[in-house]
Amino acid sequence: MIPFREYLEMIRPTINRRIEEVVSGEGAIDPGVLPLLVRGKRMRAGLLLCIHAGLARTTVPTRQALDLACAVELAHAASLILDDMLDGDTVRRGAPSLHLTRGEGRAVLDAVGILALPYVLAAPYGAGYVTMLASAQQSMARGVAWEMLGGPEIPAAELYDAIIVRKTGCLFSLAAAWGAMAAGEEKAVVAAFADFGLSAGKAMQIADDIADLHAPAGGIRESRPGSEALLLRCVPGDNGTRQALGWILEREMDGAAARIADEGRQRVPPEVWESFGQVVRDIVGLTIGGGRLPGDGTLFPQLSPGAFPQR
Repeated sequence: MIPFREYLEMIRPTINRRIEEVVSGEGAIDPGVLPLLVRGKRMRAGLLLCIHAGLARTTVPTRQALDLACAVELAHAASLILDDMLDGDTVRRGAPSLHLTRGEGRAVLDAVGILALPYVLAAPYGAGYVTMLASAQQSMARGVAWEMLGGPEIPAAELYDAIIVRKTGCLFSLAAAWGAMAAGEEKAVVAAFADFGLSAGKAMQIADDIADLHAPAGGIRESRPGSEALLLRCVPGDNGTRQALGWILEREMDGAAARIADEGRQRVPPEVWESFGQVVRDIVGLTIGGGRLPGDGTLFPQLSPGAFPQR
């Protein structure tokens, strides 16, 4: 199993070509939206295809696996359009946000149109895929609503976890489960990889929030209570804040591969099983930026050397 970063570089062109085919087919989407849809790191699709490759013992994804990977990415892309509008973000994937170039009304319609495409891709493979996708999208919407408007009256750490499970973790979980399903695995193994994907998505969101907190502008949006602001409420407000943030991220990364239950371990060869923990670390490194894990003296110069795991 090659390193996940290298795997992403290898598989990204294939994913982008298939997305372009789907988007361009029979005028499905306004061509003006295509540049947004063919950009991105493709971490969710890459995770799906990586799991499929490991379980199916193949280097070339099946059409089903590729379609499901593209469905996950298109669902993610639609959410980004709406997120940018809600957050007031002006840049997405190296270009002006869609609502700035096309207007808010048109951007909403674009997002609605894009949201149909994942179902077009998933439906041919069975109703179960459609149900799982709908459930994930409902969870994503609930997580963002709790982030923006306030969630249940529970401790900050519990609320933060509930939000990131829904707004980010559930789509990673779906990707991981679909990767196992496309490989023909039984329910217990699918569930094991769904848990792994959920934890990987949580680690990615924690890393993203930490990066926002340490951005030059401070990272916390004044207009609304983002998850990064809520994360700060989970740690002491003293000189140990940076170390505490590092510990939260390290805990999630260390636990991710362990989420693959015994069924997953028995099915996956040791050399593949051992690499899944590194997949999560690569996802975190790509999220932080520049492919480097925090603690290397770039984004987090004040962190102690042991605050984050090293490659």
